[in-house]
Amino acid sequence: MRVLLNQQHAWVFAPVLAALLFGAFMLYRRVPPAVSPALRRTLLVLRIGALAVVVFVLLEPVVRLTRTGSERPVVAVLLDTSRSMAIADGTGGMRRGDEAIALLNEIIVERVARDAEVRAFGFAGDVEPLDTYRGRIVSEVDFTGGVTDMRAAFSELRREIPDGLAAIVLATDGATNRGGSVVDAWRPFGVPVYALGVGSAEEATDVAVREALTNRISYAGEALPIEATISSIGFRGASSTVELRENGEVLDRATVELSGSGEEVVVRFSVVPSSPGVHTYTISVPRAAGELSVANNRRVVATNTLGGKLSVLLVASRPGWDYAFIRRELESDGNIELTTFARLAGSAIERDSDAPETLDEFLSYDLFVLVEPDWSDPPVPGDWLERFVRNRGGGLLVVGLPPATPPPEGGLAALMPVTVSRARTIDVAESRVRLTGPGEVSPLTRIEDGRFENALLWEELPPVWTALDPWWSARPEATTLLVADSRGDIDVPVALSARAGAGNVVAIAASDLWRWKMAGPSEPDVFDLLIANSARWLTARGELASVTVETDRDVYPAGEVVRFSAQVYRSDYRLARDAAVTVDVATGEAAAPVATLALLQDGDFYRGDADPLAPGRYVFSARGLVGDEVMGVASGEFTIEEFSLEDAEIRRRPGSLRRLAEESGGSYLSPEMIDDLPESVPLERRQTTVRREFELWNSSWPLIVLVGLLSAEWAMRRRKGMP
Repeated sequence: MRVLLNQQHAWVFAPVLAALLFGAFMLYRRVPPAVSPALRRTLLVLRIGALAVVVFVLLEPVVRLTRTGSERPVVAVLLDTSRSMAIADGTGGMRRGDEAIALLNEIIVERVARDAEVRAFGFAGDVEPLDTYRGRIVSEVDFTGGVTDMRAAFSELRREIPDGLAAIVLATDGATNRGGSVVDAWRPFGVPVYALGVGSAEEATDVAVREALTNRISYAGEALPIEATISSIGFRGASSTVELRENGEVLDRATVELSGSGEEVVVRFSVVPSSPGVHTYTISVPRAAGELSVANNRRVVATNTLGGKLSVLLVASRPGWDYAFIRRELESDGNIELTTFARLAGSAIERDSDAPETLDEFLSYDLFVLVEPDWSDPPVPGDWLERFVRNRGGGLLVVGLPPATPPPEGGLAALMPVTVSRARTIDVAESRVRLTGPGEVSPLTRIEDGRFENALLWEELPPVWTALDPWWSARPEATTLLVADSRGDIDVPVALSARAGAGNVVAIAASDLWRWKMAGPSEPDVFDLLIANSARWLTARGELASVTVETDRDVYPAGEVVRFSAQVYRSDYRLARDAAVTVDVATGEAAAPVATLALLQDGDFYRGDADPLAPGRYVFSARGLVGDEVMGVASGEFTIEEFSLEDAEIRRRPGSLRRLAEESGGSYLSPEMIDDLPESVPLERRQTTVRREFELWNSSWPLIVLVGLLSAEWAMRRRKGMP
């Protein structure tokens, strides 16, 4: 125990106390004759005690107690509860998860529990505590998790056990498919990890539908391509049938030759959606003899079928390479009826068909594409353009650098998502582009499914012509998707989208985009997909909706979170950035919601994620409120397929487990080596020091003592007639 003083200059109070004591002594040196010597000494003691209490409080004394002891170390057990742990390829045909629990209970946990505190957790996408009794895991475990996220498991473990962790025992088959590097997640712990790898390390006989693709937007009466990738292992010389179904009905079949070593074969189908709406197709292969798992034998794709072909008008101020390549891409799309012409100084010099001569003819188009236009002299009257976009809800795509000087107000300039703020003073230069945050998730610029892979793809494209110091800027209501580096810290807006009344506008403020086609990757073809995505996005909305909502996919693997994004518009077509947006998710139109979430504002959008749902078809509806006023309701649907990332590869994958064990100072063990584990785990008791401090002055007791002493002195003085 130690007594400390908070006052840095406590010595100052020594002469003060001495002076007070001297004063008290002098006060009671002469007293009336009626006061006996004993009473005089008592009064003097009471007065000195009161003064001592005052000085005691002023010194602010603190008592510090220190206690040293030892605690049992904590060993955390992490058990993989994902669905791959339900594969029955363990010892004697046991499920991987059952074998892991048996090994943990019989060899690991029971022995470790003698010298350490054992805390067990199950993990897949989330982490759940597991019950233990006398060192054995007694929880009933359901191995149904759709993903394995070891990184999230380690992060959650840090919150569950902030202190005293001595080691981690990890039981899994090594299949991690979400969350990134588990080694990076381990580093904050700095304790050894003992990884128990279960499941067969041999290539298992398996037939899988690895991937299924189709167009997200299609058209009634038009052929829709569907492509599936089939892989197989252990079936050399055999064959199988691939079936395409909709609502249980077989639409098409194909026979494929199976492989013995994992080769892939691509199967292509073609269907013709007969009606508008969302169509969901299932591609499946039957169970083959000896397959351990059929969870990867089927995949699902979905398409949003529109009523008919798009009618597109493509106009350029002059013939050029961007015009030629955009024209070629639109012509190659069987779902587009294209009208084109190029003109120079107001006169058409190249024409496939007559340009619209009346407003009604112009309003019959769905999409208007302008390449390097003259904003002050567009190829159609400015009021036509505004009626086409704002009232009719048509789409407008403009490609090319903005004009060198601010154009007149109204017409094309009023629709554009950029504003020309000053006359051009600096020449353009070649620049590479990169995605913004909204651009990484926008359907316009989403070429690769993976967000990181998509961003990297755009950054590696050849440079295009844009400005080093832009003479234009994005309007407040616009969403910037692509930017290019400029001089200084200002990024040049390159691709932007915005709502304009009932329609949408996309502007690509750059030239020589054809380089992305000629010098960029051939697969995926960024130029073609950008034009195709823009055409679909600009025309898919139709009439103006006060609330728009969509998911980032139409079909999700089991275990994936569902991402929603929404926008809310006021009656004057302005974006509402102060709305409350809620989304209800249900299994059918009249069913009760299985999930309800509130979307959070993210710039012009409202976004939110729904937790993983069970496989099946889901419908969702979003409602937007501004204050107490309901602005509108929007709906849609998506599908959770039975396939999970867990089903992509079914053999044990020890590589990441070995690396984790080596870097952490632990060890990797298979079921055959498990007997060595308990002796390896460090179970030394942890020395602990507990310190407690008590502020003696900061309580009511000094005041009580002071009042008591002074009251007693006053009462005695009054009884003897003393002042």
